[in-house]
Formats: sequence, structure tokens, C-alpha cells
Amino acid sequence: MSRLFGPIFQLAYVVEEIEPALEHWTRTLGVGPFFMFPTPLPFNWLRRDEQLTEDYDILSHAALAYSGDVMIELIRPGSAPSPYREFLDAGRRGVHHVGTVATDYDAQMAAARAAGIRVAIEGELPISRFSYLATDILHPGTMLELIDMSQEMKDLFATIKSAGANWDGKDPVRTLT
Repeated sequence: MSRLFGPIFQLAYVVEEIEPALEHWTRTLGVGPFFMFPTPLPFNWLRRDEQLTEDYDILSHAALAYSGDVMIELIRPGSAPSPYREFLDAGRRGVHHVGTVATDYDAQMAAARAAGIRVAIEGELPISRFSYLATDILHPGTMLELIDMSQEMKDLFATIKSAGANWDGKDPVRTLT
């Protein structure tokens, strides 16, 4: 557990193409089923580098699955500027960020800003608030996503986790509705 940002539960990979990544994770690594998020996401608001934007096309595809207690997220960037697009454009591959569950989102965000950690992107969806902290600038590695989860999001993740615990290898990619 991160004493500053809550427990890490997610590893997120940014990929150039979603289908080969899904094939690799489900067939080669045996992780699944993956659940595809409907895109574009229904943002209430979104800020990039502390500036409000209405260009919400940051995700072309997003898919979630669990391997035990660890969530695997696969992200294909959309056309809008985003930390995902910047990651690929810089020639980087692999884990883009780790996801944490906020214990006190507002206080944790205030502490991050006070410590000089740049907020690359922050937004609100109907079921959560989130921010990507540019911790990868401070030390080579990955960004940190701080997620303020509603009960609805916790329930959704529990459903995905349960599907992974009982997965028989069939129907490897599913759609969230």
C-alpha cells in the first residue's frame, strides 16, 4: 500500500492496437475475460495540465480484466492530446501507470500539488473522479493514477474481478453496457 496515495490495485498498459494486446493477454497469458468500456467516456469535466478542455477523445479503447487481485487495463489512445498519446509518441511501451484507490481524494490531491507533482490530467466521470500524477517525470517509470471511486465503480470492478476468478477461457472479450 502507498502510504501517500492508497493501495495500488491496477497496472495499466498503453498499446498501439487493442486487438493484438487482447489476444496476447487472453491467449498467451491466460488473463481474462476483458471488459471493453464504451467510448467516448462520458466526462462531466476534464482538465489537461490544469486547463479545462472539451476534447474528450483521449481513449479509443479501454479494456479491463483481473488476474487475482490485480486489475490489468489496456488502453489505446484516442485522437486528443493525453498522457497516453504522449507515452506512445515518446517511443515508450509497457506499463503506463499504476492505479491507486484514494483514501481522501481532495487531501491527497492537495498534498501532491503542494509537493510539486504535476497533474497531467484530471477529470470526473459519473462513477469516479481521477487524476494522473506525472510521477514519471520525477523518476523514470510510471505515472500514478489516483481514483476516487463511487460504490457503483467498486461494484463494477467486483463484477469484473469475479468474472476473472471463474473464467473458463471462453468469451475472452466482453462489452460493458
